[in-house]
This record gives sequence, structure tokens and C-alpha cells, in this order.
Amino acid sequence: MTDLVFHKAEKYIEEDLEYYFSGERDIHSQVKPGQDIYSFTPNSTHLNVDLNDGKIGNLFFPFAQGSLDRIYIGISFPLFANSWGAAFLSHLMTLVKPGGCVVLPVYPEMQASEKNYWSRSILENIFISRSRWKGMSNIWAENDGVMSMRIGRKPAPQIASNARYIFTQGSKSAFRQMMSTETSTNLAEQFLSLHLTHWESANISAILERIIQDHFGRKAVASLAILGRQTTNPLIAIECLLSPYINISSAISETTIEQTAANDWQDASDMHNSQIENGLSVESTGASALMQIDSVNIIFINTLSTVNHFDEPADVLAKAWQKLSPNGLLIVYDGDQSLAPEQLHSLLSNFGSIQHYSAIAASEHKTDVEISHYSLLIEEELRAENKDKKGLFWVVQKKV
Repeated sequence: MTDLVFHKAEKYIEEDLEYYFSGERDIHSQVKPGQDIYSFTPNSTHLNVDLNDGKIGNLFFPFAQGSLDRIYIGISFPLFANSWGAAFLSHLMTLVKPGGCVVLPVYPEMQASEKNYWSRSILENIFISRSRWKGMSNIWAENDGVMSMRIGRKPAPQIASNARYIFTQGSKSAFRQMMSTETSTNLAEQFLSLHLTHWESANISAILERIIQDHFGRKAVASLAILGRQTTNPLIAIECLLSPYINISSAISETTIEQTAANDWQDASDMHNSQIENGLSVESTGASALMQIDSVNIIFINTLSTVNHFDEPADVLAKAWQKLSPNGLLIVYDGDQSLAPEQLHSLLSNFGSIQHYSAIAASEHKTDVEISHYSLLIEEELRAENKDKKGLFWVVQKKV
């Protein structure tokens, strides 16, 4: 039997496997994996995967459809309950054999809502395959904290997301870009670079979606600007435009000149052209992006050090603040920790009260309140993140 398991990174493997091998969650061994289960991580450089080589494979390896028995999602894996997560699960369902399944950790309703993780009801809303009282659901409750997805009366739906693009077109895109470049980049390097950019954008967009949802809800229409010379920015903008959990009407995104030339974001945008239409604008400099904005509801600065290096951080923030509409949000991701938390707090507190959102789980950090998680390692990271305020999403709302 071919069993695979996906982890956030190598250091979480032991704890992820223990979750499924121990009898604490799976008392009757209904979904217990085999001893020869093969681990995968997003950043593994091992691309020549042989399921018997004892190595750690790359998560984005292009598996053949219908070739796997069971796929397990480790408790460390950041699988958020958004369109990217749903499209990812939908893709995995195409990889398993008839009778196979995708096994994943599922939280109780309130805990799931806290982190924007999956609960059974959310999964069933997306993947239900019942026809009135007839048929079998795709979602099976195995035991406490463990669910499995199996093929019911109909296949899992196709969901508009960058995940759909990268898992169906990523290998082709890497090969196409390698052939069109004159550099020494080989296919493996291009494959890793492209897929890690998508992986980073998926995690950032999930947190950004949660922040927007907490402040604007699901229906209020909002415009979005993403600043910073980051290759992930156009992909984040696309994911926000596609998300049914927020209502982004238009998005302008800064990116690097190199990323603009690579056109990967353009391919992803073209794939979902009917949903995005003319909602996306991409610029290669932050000055151009800000010049095009008269007023915007949300400005997301993706790593402050990458925004217009001719200006001081205080000037960048002041210019962005001027462009915000009343009740708008200024969101700063402290990704590279270029400023000490004390410095960032001093700059942002001039505009109003600050909220801190985790970069690990889609949750707001509050003083003396711990965010729960199935992974003890990640709980430790969440506590450290809340204490030292490093690597967070900093949020300030512009009051009327």
C-alpha cells in the first residue's frame, strides 16, 4: 500500500507521524498508516522521488492521477479552510486510487474557527456528494480529530485558486520558463523556485484573508493594494480576488521586474480570467502602485524593507496611510524582521491602536491568550511569536 504524509518541514515529521500511529486519536486503527509511509515537505530538494529510497520527497512532485492509496496531512501542515486549502484537497482526491482516501486532522467547530482550520461542517459544505438522503458523503468521521475524504457519488469540485494552477500547471510552467531563459538555471532549480513562491504566497494570503474577513466580513466590498518588491505579491492579489470568503473588487500589486518578466502570475491570472476579469493591476515599482491609487480600503505591505528603498520606513507608512480610505486597514508583514518590534510599534502606534496576527495560524494574538494547536512544537512557536512580536502581521485601522 502506498501511503504518503505531508509535513510543514522536516523537524515536524516525528510528531506528525506519532499523531496517526498512536492510539490516542485513532483508537480502532481505522486509518493507521503503514510502517513504510513516505514523508514530503514543501522545501525538500529531493525531486527524483523513489518511494523506497528512505528520503524526504518534495510536496509538489507531479504524482500520476489515481496512483496513491492514502495521503496523510500532518498536524504541522498549514492547511487553512480557504479556497487554496480546498483546491489542494480537491487535487489530492484526483491522486488516490478508487477506495483510497485523504486523511487529515480536523478541529472542533470553535477551535477550527479560531485558526481558520478545517472542521467537519466546513468540509461537508464544500465536498458533500449526497443527493438529498441518497448517496455517500465524501467526508468520513474516523475518530476524534481525524477525518478522511473518499470519493462519494461524484468527484470533488474544481475550485478557483492558485493551488489549482500550481498543481496542474506548475511543472509545465517551470519547464517553459527554463526553456525561455538564457541563464544557467536548470529544471530542478526552476521547479523549486516557482513552487516555493506559490507556497509562500498561499500561507501569506491565508492570513491576509482572515484579517480582511475579521474587519470587513464576507460581503463588504473592498479594494486592495499590495506593496513591496516581492515575487509573491501578484499571486497573493489573485488569491484574494478569487476568494469567496472576502469580497475584493480590485487589487493593485507591486512586484519585481524579474517576476513581471517571468509571467507566472500572468499564467495564473489567465487561468481564472472569467473570475478576475479586469480586477488585477501589477506594477514593478511601489511608487507606480501608490500613484495609481486615489483611495483604497486595504494596503498590505509585504515586508517593509522591500518598499521604495529611497524612503525611510516612517515616510513609506505615512504615504500609505494618506491613501487609505476611512475605516481602511494598513497591514504590515514583518517577514524579514528588518525592524525591531519596538521600532515597528513606535512607527505604527502614531496611527492608532495595533492588532497583531500570527504568521503561523490565521488568528489574532491577544495578550496572555494562547492559541491552541494539535502540534506541541507549533504551540511553542505560537507562544514565542506572541511574546516577542517577531515575524507578525501588524494591523492598524484608520478610524473615521
